[in-house]
Amino acid sequence: MTLRDCPLDTDVLVRAVRFEADAALRMREIGLRPGGTVRVVQRAAFGGRVVATGAGRLALDGATAACVDVEVATP
Repeated sequence: MTLRDCPLDTDVLVRAVRFEADAALRMREIGLRPGGTVRVVQRAAFGGRVVATGAGRLALDGATAACVDVEVATP
């Protein structure tokens, strides 16, 4: 499952971030890294998502959200 397919208000574990090296580094810098837990808090038009990472919020376009593989986090 990707962030684009993720249900709202569900904690998910980031499994992979499928980007080129520079973009992958930027994703890690802003908190989207394998092993991290995030939550989709809002869906936008055309697949965009607002994601909570700790106390921060990130807005991702649909293409970017589709490149982040996640799975539902177990409590």
